[in-house]
Amino acid sequence: MFAYGFQTYTARVTVHSLAGCFLYGAFLAKVLLVRSRKATPRWILPVAGGLLVTLIGVLWYTSALWYYNGSKLPFG
Repeated sequence: MFAYGFQTYTARVTVHSLAGCFLYGAFLAKVLLVRSRKATPRWILPVAGGLLVTLIGVLWYTSALWYYNGSKLPFG
């Protein structure tokens, strides 16, 4: 993971790095589920999509929102 830019300087950077790594995995899983011809339970595809949306939100929260809020995370 460190070869792909994983950093652990602060808690925010660690959360952002982990969310980015999980985003790659979640996106791959979603693509494989969509392209799969195998019968899968109907609830898996919406869960995978929800996970992607959640991870994108976490990435936004730990990057753009942090930057535009003056380098502070608004918790609450």
